[in-house]
Amino acid sequence: MTASACENQAAKMLEALQSDLKSLCMETKKRYPHIKDSCEEAIIKVRGASMNPQSSLSQITSQVLYPLVQAAETKDAKIVKLSLSLMQRLIVAGVVDGCSGEHVVETLWMLMEAGVEELKVLQTVTLLLTTNPAIQGHSLAKALVLCFRLHFTKDATVVNTASATVRQLVSVVFERVVAEDAPTQTTTTQQQQQQHEEMPRGEEGESLERGGAGGEVNFEELKVRSASPPKTLHPAAADAYLMFQDLVQLVNADEPLWLLGLTEMTRTFGLELLESVLTTFPTVFYNHPEFTFLLRDRVCALVIKLFSPNIKYRASVPASVQQATPLDKPYFPIAMRLLRLVSVLIQKYYPLLVTQCEIFLSLMVKFLDGDRPMWQRGLALEVLHKLATQPALLHSFCTNYDMKPHATKIFQDIVNSLGAFVQSLFISPQSSSPGVGGGGGVGGGGVGSGGGQSPQLLGGMPVGPGVSPQPAFFYRGVYLPLCVTIPTGQAKSSYLEMLDKLEPPNIPEGYGVSLAYYCLLDIIRSVHLVMMGPNALTEGSSEQYSPTAEERKVHEQLVNSAWCGLLAALTVLLEACTDEAATESILKAIQTFASLAGKLELTTPRDAFITALCKSCLPPHYTLTVLNNASVAASASAAAASSSSSSSAVGRGHQRTPSQEAQQQQQQQHQYYDAEVRHQVVAVGTALATPSLPVGAQQGPVMLTNKNLQCMRATLSMAHCHGGVLGAAWHLLLTTLQHLVWILGLKPSTGGSLKAGRSTAETNAVITTAVIADLPVLSSMLSRLFESSQHLNDVALHHLINALCQLSQESMELAYTNREPSLFAVAKLLETGVVNLGRVEVLWRPVTNHLLEVCQHPHVRMREWGVEAVTYLVKAALTHKHTPPLKDNQAALTHKHTPPLKDNQKLQTLLLSPLSEVSLVGHPDVRQKQLESLLHILHSCGELLHHGWPLILNIIGAINDNHSEHLVRLAFQCLQLVVTDFLPLMPWACLPLTVDTAAKFGSQTQELNISLTAIGLMTQELNISLTAIGLMWNISDYFYQNQEKLRASLTPDSQVFPDFPGVPNMPPFDKLWMCLYARLGDLCVDSRPAVRKSAGQTLFSTIAAHGALLHHQTWQAVLWQVLFPLLDKVRQLSDSASTDKVDQGGKHSYPSLTPLETFPVPGALLLDFIHTAALSKSNEVSLAALKSLQEMLQTGRGATPTPQHTSNTTTNTTNNNDTNTHKHTHTYTHTTPYTLVRRCDRQLEYRLEGLAHHRI
Repeated sequence: MTASACENQAAKMLEALQSDLKSLCMETKKRYPHIKDSCEEAIIKVRGASMNPQSSLSQITSQVLYPLVQAAETKDAKIVKLSLSLMQRLIVAGVVDGCSGEHVVETLWMLMEAGVEELKVLQTVTLLLTTNPAIQGHSLAKALVLCFRLHFTKDATVVNTASATVRQLVSVVFERVVAEDAPTQTTTTQQQQQQHEEMPRGEEGESLERGGAGGEVNFEELKVRSASPPKTLHPAAADAYLMFQDLVQLVNADEPLWLLGLTEMTRTFGLELLESVLTTFPTVFYNHPEFTFLLRDRVCALVIKLFSPNIKYRASVPASVQQATPLDKPYFPIAMRLLRLVSVLIQKYYPLLVTQCEIFLSLMVKFLDGDRPMWQRGLALEVLHKLATQPALLHSFCTNYDMKPHATKIFQDIVNSLGAFVQSLFISPQSSSPGVGGGGGVGGGGVGSGGGQSPQLLGGMPVGPGVSPQPAFFYRGVYLPLCVTIPTGQAKSSYLEMLDKLEPPNIPEGYGVSLAYYCLLDIIRSVHLVMMGPNALTEGSSEQYSPTAEERKVHEQLVNSAWCGLLAALTVLLEACTDEAATESILKAIQTFASLAGKLELTTPRDAFITALCKSCLPPHYTLTVLNNASVAASASAAAASSSSSSSAVGRGHQRTPSQEAQQQQQQQHQYYDAEVRHQVVAVGTALATPSLPVGAQQGPVMLTNKNLQCMRATLSMAHCHGGVLGAAWHLLLTTLQHLVWILGLKPSTGGSLKAGRSTAETNAVITTAVIADLPVLSSMLSRLFESSQHLNDVALHHLINALCQLSQESMELAYTNREPSLFAVAKLLETGVVNLGRVEVLWRPVTNHLLEVCQHPHVRMREWGVEAVTYLVKAALTHKHTPPLKDNQAALTHKHTPPLKDNQKLQTLLLSPLSEVSLVGHPDVRQKQLESLLHILHSCGELLHHGWPLILNIIGAINDNHSEHLVRLAFQCLQLVVTDFLPLMPWACLPLTVDTAAKFGSQTQELNISLTAIGLMTQELNISLTAIGLMWNISDYFYQNQEKLRASLTPDSQVFPDFPGVPNMPPFDKLWMCLYARLGDLCVDSRPAVRKSAGQTLFSTIAAHGALLHHQTWQAVLWQVLFPLLDKVRQLSDSASTDKVDQGGKHSYPSLTPLETFPVPGALLLDFIHTAALSKSNEVSLAALKSLQEMLQTGRGATPTPQHTSNTTTNTTNNNDTNTHKHTHTYTHTTPYTLVRRCDRQLEYRLEGLAHHRI
C-alpha cells in the first residue's frame, strides 16, 4: 500500500473515531458528565492528531481509551455498546499496545461478570487476541478465562458463541507459536519425526534436550506442575504451553494453574479442545520437547485414566498413570471423544508415543469384546478402520510391537479381535444378551426384535423374483445387512462425529459387520502396499518383489501376524455374503493375501487362504479330502499362533471341541439348503470319485450355485495372476478345478482344452440356461490359465507340472478300481506342454515320462488320452519354431535352441524319445496311435529329422509277428515313405538299420504281400530291374549315382556295422553291401516258397549287378559268410524237404558235410556241395546240381572274364589273365573269387528252384 493511501485510510479512521466519540459524548452528557468531559478531551486529541500527519495515533491511545473504560463501568447497555464499538475500532486500527490491552481485558472481564453485552464482549475479545499478539501472559489467560466462563452461562446463544470463540482463540494461541518458530525453525517436522522414530523405547523424557529458546530442557523440572512456563520457551510458546497444560488439568478434574478464575469445565468440551489442538498443530509438539513432554506425561495419562471404566488395568501400564478410579459405566460422549483423541494421537504422534500407543491400542481392542455394548464396539471399529487404511501405521505397529521379543503383538491382536468379532456376530441371537447402555444387542449386531432374523422374517423385506435384495450376510440363521458403503482405502466415520449426542445411539443392524468387513479389506490392502510399494495398486504397476533382508523380515511378520484373524473372518464373511459385488471384494482380498504369503514363501498361510478359496467353489457338504486336510493343518497353525498371542480370538475362530464338530456336521446339510435359498442353483452334476471314497460308496447329486461359479472364476484368476508363487498349493487349486470341471460336465478335447459334453447322457450334468453361455467362458479361462504358464519361471513351472502329475496319478489309482477317472490332469499336462515348447528341455522329461505311465494303464480311456497327449506333444514340438523367444517372455529367454532343430541332434533325440518309448507298451490301440502319429510326422516334417532316423526306424521295426495285420500295414506304410522319400536325407549310419528294418518285414508272417514288398525295398538299393517291386528302380539309381558320396561319408563305425571275421580291413562301403547280402541270405531260407524265391532272385541279381563295386578281399567274406553258409542251410532244408516228400521215416545215406573251415579252397567246397546235391533223392535238386556242374566245367575251360561294374554280362571277352592267375594243382581251382561267387549263385539258384515247390 502506498504512503498516500495509508494517510487517507488513517484520516478516515480518525474522522470515524471523532464521530463515535461525539456520539458517546452526547449519550453521557446528562447522566455521566465526567464521561462527557473525558470524551471531549479525547476528541481534541484525535482532532490534533488528524491535523498533524507526523503524529501517531498510538501516542494518544490511552487518552482515547480512558472515556471508553469509564463508559463500560456504567454497565448501561447502550453506553457499553458504544464503548465496545469504539474499542473494536481502535483494536482493528492496531493502536492498542500491551499496556492498553490489559485495560481492555480488565474492562471486558468486568462486563463479563456483570453479564452486560456478552456477545459484544466475545466479539471484542476475539478481535483483540487475533489482531494483537502483544496480549500475552496474564492478560491472555484472563481473556481466555473470560470466554470459557461465558461458555458456561445459561443463554444458549452466548454459550454457542463462546464455544466457537474459545475454539478460535485456542487455535490463535498455537498459531502464534507457529509464527514465532517460523523465522528460526531449522528442523522440519519430518526430520523431527525421524529423530523420534530412531529414539530407543524407554528413553523418552529421561535426557536433556534443546528447547525452543536454545536452552537445555530438564524434564525432571517439567514433571512438577507450575504456573510458570519453562525458561527454554519463547513467549508465545510459553503461553501455549501453560494453556495446554491447564486444559489437561481441567479435563482431569484438577485446578488450573494459569487459567485462574476458571471454576468449571466439562470433560467433553476439554477433550474437543485437546483434539483440535493436536489435530491442527503437530509441528509444535514435534519441534518443542516441552510440548512433547506434556503429550507423553499428561495427555497420555489422562487418556488411560478415561479408558478405565469397565476395563481393568494392564500389568504393563506405568504406575504413574494407575491413579484413576473406574467409573460405574461408560459414558458415550466421553468415550466417543476419547476415541477421537486416541485416533489423533496414534495417527499424528505415533513416533513420539510408541509405548503409550501400545497401551491405547490394547485397550481399544478390548472395546471389541463380546461383553461391550454395541455402540462402544462400533466406535472402536471406526477408529480401527482409520488406522487400517494407513499402511505406514500398520508397518510401525508390526515393527515396534509384533517384532519385539517381549512386546505385545498389537497388530496380531487387532486382526484377531476383528476375526473374533465377526464370528461372534453370527452366533444364534437366542443366546445373545442385550447390550449395556441401550446400545443394541451384542450377537446380532443391532437392536430391535428383528435383529439377526432372516430376510423372510423381516416385515416389509422385498424378496422374490425381480427384486434386488439389499447386500447382506446370512449365516446360520443370522441375517445382517451390509448397511454402509465406503470406498476402498478411505475411512468414513458416523458415530465418532456425533458430538451433539448425549445418549448412546441405536446402532443399525449390520453396522458392526459392515465396518469389520471394510477393516479387513483395508488391512489386506495396506499390507499389500507395504510389501509392494505405494504404486502397487496403480494400473500397469510391476509385481516384482525384491525387498532387502530387513524389509523381508517385517513383511513376513506382517503376514504371520495377520493371517489367522483374517482367515477366520473372511471365510465366514465369504460363506455368508449374499451380494455379488461384496463377494468379489472378499475373493480379491483372499487372492491378494495368498499371493503376498506366496511371495514370502510362507506356505502355511498361503495354503490356508487358497484352501478357503477352493472350498468356496464347492457346495458345503462336498467331500474333498485334500481340502479338509489343508484346513486341519491351517487350524493347527492358527491355534499355535493364538497360543503365542495375548488374544484368544484365533483360538475361538479355529479351534473346536468334539461336540462343536459334531454339531457342525449336523448343520452341514441345513447350511447346504440354506445356500440354495440364498443363491440360484445353476448346475447339477455327479460327484467325482476320489481314492479316499470307498468303492461302491455314492455321493448324491451335486448342486452348484452362481456363487460357486463366481468363486471358481476367482480361483482361476488366482492361478492365472499369481501362479508363480503358488508352489505346492497348485495341487489344492487344480484338485478343486478338476472336481468343478467334472460336475459341470466339461470333457477334454483336442489339444487339452475342455468343452461341454454333447448330450446329457454323456456328461450326467444338468446345466441351466443361466450358465450354458458361461461354460465356454469358463473353458476359455481354464485354457488361458495354462497358457499363462509360459510366463512362469522354471521353478514355478515344475510346481505346476508336479501338481498335474500328482493329480493324474490319483486318477490312475482311481481307474485301477474300475471307477471312471477324470482326464483333466492329462489334458492340462498336454496343454501346459504345448504352450511351453519354447523351453522344452525344462518340462519335456517330467511331462512325457508321466504320460508314458498313463499309456500303460489298463483303463481304455485313460491310456487313450495318455497316448493322445504324448503323440500330440511330439508332433507339436517337432513343428514348433525353436527360435529365440521374444524379449517380453523372460521365462523362455534362457532356453534358446542353437543350432536349430534340423541340425540339433540332442533336441531331435529328446523330442522323439517318448514316441519311441511307446513301443514298449503292449496295448494295440496305443501302438496304432503311435504309428499314425509317426506317419503324420514323416509327412509334415520328415525333411528336418536328420538325426532322428534311428529312433524312427526302431519304432517301425518294433512291429513284429505278434501284432495285428492293421499295425503291420501301418508300420509298413511308414517304411515305404522312409525309403521312397527320405533316403537322400538319411545319414549313412542309418542305412544298415534301414536294411534290417526292411528285412524284418520280409520275414514276418502276417501277410505275404508285405513280405514280398519289403524284399523289393531292399533290392531297390542295387541298380537292376529283376523284380516287379515298384520302388526298386528309384532307390537303385540313388545308390548307384551317389556311390562316391557314400564312400566319402562312410566311416568304419563298429557300432553301426557288424563284425565280418577274416576280413579285418573291409571298407565301410563294402560292409554296407555285406549287411544287405546277409539279410537277403536269411530271407532265402524263409519257410514260405514265394519269399524264398523272391529273396534268392534278389540276392543273385544284386551280386551280379553290383558285385564289381566290392574290393577284392571282400569277396572272401561274401563266399565264406554269406554264400557258403546259405548253401549249407539250403542243402539241409532240401534234405529235409526230400525226406518229407519220399520217405517220412528215411535217412540220407551219405555222411553229413565236412565243416566249412576244413576246406582248403572254396572250389573244393563248392564241388562238395554239388556232389551232395547230385545224390539227392529229390529229382529237382539232383537235376539242379548236375546243371551247376556242367556250367562249372564249361566255364573252367574258357577264359574267366574280368568283372565289370556296369552290368551283369558274361560276354566272350578274350582277356588274358595269365599274369593275374595263381597256379593251382587242380584245374578247377584256376578261378577268381568273383567266378566262384557266380558259380555259387548258380548252384544256389538251382537248389532254390528245387525247393520252390516245398513248404518248409
